[in-house]
Amino acid sequence: MVGAQWLQSRQQARISQRDDALLDGEPHDLTLSWPYAGTSILYNVALRQDFFSQYRLDVHLREGVLTGRDAIADIQAGRCMAAVAPVLSWLQAFQANANLPARLVMGLQAGTFRLLVRRRLRIAKIEDLVGHRIAVLNADMADRLFFSVILRRKGLNPETAPNWVILPPDQIDDALLAGSVDAVALHDPLAWQLLRNPALGLVELVNSVSGLYARRTNLALGISTDVLQQTPSAAVALVLALRDAARWLPAHMPEAATLLDGRVAGMGQDEILQMMGHEVLGIAPVGNELKTQIARYVDELKLLGLFPDSLDSAGYARHVSADILHHAPVAGP
Repeated sequence: MVGAQWLQSRQQARISQRDDALLDGEPHDLTLSWPYAGTSILYNVALRQDFFSQYRLDVHLREGVLTGRDAIADIQAGRCMAAVAPVLSWLQAFQANANLPARLVMGLQAGTFRLLVRRRLRIAKIEDLVGHRIAVLNADMADRLFFSVILRRKGLNPETAPNWVILPPDQIDDALLAGSVDAVALHDPLAWQLLRNPALGLVELVNSVSGLYARRTNLALGISTDVLQQTPSAAVALVLALRDAARWLPAHMPEAATLLDGRVAGMGQDEILQMMGHEVLGIAPVGNELKTQIARYVDELKLLGLFPDSLDSAGYARHVSADILHHAPVAGP
């Protein structure tokens, strides 16, 4: 055991030395577009535990970013230098614009997608949702895409099997209580709040926090190709800061929960900690691991007809990503 620990420490030291060689030691200002970053566990850890400052980063958040599509639009328009969005949203954006001026450089966290159904309906499997009404916040959000893939794997047409109902978050409770929707497809923290509300009588039918998807990243960090070409050390610093924060998180959950106390509407520190206990923390793939996960997502979007079956998924994953910790800066779009 002692020998194994010594070997691991030596390997970590070599990795640290290699990463340090990619940094220029200079301070960097970065504009970051991240939906609801103020309630993100990982972002708060990176900021408030000084992981950003350790790498001499001054990170400025874009205001009013509500969805991953908003974040991607920011980087496409040059309003930010880095953006965070679901991998599914990134892939749709790359499919729509092959010249999108960004590359995916790391995954940030596992998904927390939850499909919640009214208990009184006694729905036991996802196939039983045919003809039922599922509430989502937006027709294009990753929540719907994720569960559409699950429905397709079950042989159902996700466009017609359930009836998707678009609702703002403040109307979902009333819709469930009135019976005007039968289920909701959302992610935490809202999904967790709904599940834990006894008045709504919901049960969890399917989620992404267990099974096949538990260790797969949901969000991805995209960096502007201008930054990757002109100031790659800034991009490396951001990746290392977020990776360090992700590694710190699983072993410091109570401390992390205090950082979110008062920042998530309707949730105190104890409930945040309880929610974290039902999530998969510490997911931060880079390099080949990230490319492998992106390729799997491409394969799944083929099931929805969003990519042609003939597409080389692994090659496409290499095209839209960059391994900035091991390779030279990428070329422009």
